[in-house]
Amino acid sequence: MRALRAMRLVAAAWLGLALGACGGGGSGTTTPVVPAVAANQLLVTIEQNPAIAPSANVTANIPYVTVTVCNLSNQCATVDHVVLDTGSYGLRVLQGALGGLSLPVDTATGGTQLAECAHFLDGHIWGAVSHANLRLAGETTSSLPIQVIGASTLPAAPADCASAGSDVGSLQALGGNGLLGVGQFIADGQVYYGCTASSCTRLSLPPASAQVSNPVPFVNSADNNGIVLQMPAIPASGAAATYGVLSLGAGTQADNALSGYTALAADSGGDITVTVQGVAYPGSFLDSGSNFSFAYLSGVATDANGNYTPASLLNLPITLSTSSGATPPGALNAQMYVGDYSSMDFSRYVAFNDLAAQVPSTSPVDLGLPFFYGRSVAYVIQGMSSPLGYGPLYALR
Repeated sequence: MRALRAMRLVAAAWLGLALGACGGGGSGTTTPVVPAVAANQLLVTIEQNPAIAPSANVTANIPYVTVTVCNLSNQCATVDHVVLDTGSYGLRVLQGALGGLSLPVDTATGGTQLAECAHFLDGHIWGAVSHANLRLAGETTSSLPIQVIGASTLPAAPADCASAGSDVGSLQALGGNGLLGVGQFIADGQVYYGCTASSCTRLSLPPASAQVSNPVPFVNSADNNGIVLQMPAIPASGAAATYGVLSLGAGTQADNALSGYTALAADSGGDITVTVQGVAYPGSFLDSGSNFSFAYLSGVATDANGNYTPASLLNLPITLSTSSGATPPGALNAQMYVGDYSSMDFSRYVAFNDLAAQVPSTSPVDLGLPFFYGRSVAYVIQGMSSPLGYGPLYALR
């Protein structure tokens, strides 16, 4: 399966904008409400990551959760500011965020260390594969393969990994201490290697049980068929911080019930069709790990970096529908907001529902976190059942 996350750094140059700048009116100064969470729920926080200077990287529209990583002897490290990514599968965590926690080394052919090169739309992540026990709120998993980014036991990434885009396996590039991939598939299907202390050899794809894996299907409860991400509406000008809720399970109990949701069956790649400006884009998807929405919009001005800069806030009607061959058919009418990047006040706000950037006219639409504000979006994992059908499936309300 492909890893879909695409994160765009917000230019620090915009920090000098006038404080009165706004992207469509309204106030972004309302104190956000921190929701209470149940045992199957994680608090989702949008804020400037305190470990990253805004002058280096404004962590706009990056959703953070906290996870606990334990070795098989149940010595644990709590890792905060892990990026919640519904466009990838499995936990990837910076070695430096583990506080010295020792994790077992997974072995590959000939007793070499198992390593992984995970490919993303914005680059690659190189790291070791280790088994760990995880705690997600009150839910736990046992002996699950994760990726340890920057593991000191590995040599540098081999050339065929390093050539797959820039290295995004750092605090600043990720925007956080790791990625928690909870999309519609289980094993990540990435590229694996067997490594000695000095060199690595590419391997055939390991069995699913050895691959870095989405933890949700392995939690010790019935909340293992998917997730529901609920994000609040935010002011048109942006918000300095806001909070959402990630529920484990989709239609498995009252706090993740799917009543009133519209189901959209995804194809074998986890994709749907998004229609914008009358043009249908198959292969499109919803991805909380993308901090912009990415789409080709005809006639909308951009800056030199491809960020949209319309003269006034655009509220574009869009249609989300099942891709060709996915059943049952379904469709949902929605809106995509597109604001003027050059007038957004990144010196005060990090949550924006109208951040959008251009992609080639032949590219699918990536509805990133801006699309999630004011919505509840469910993901049902491939082969898992829910009240709305079997995954891979999206459901929106």
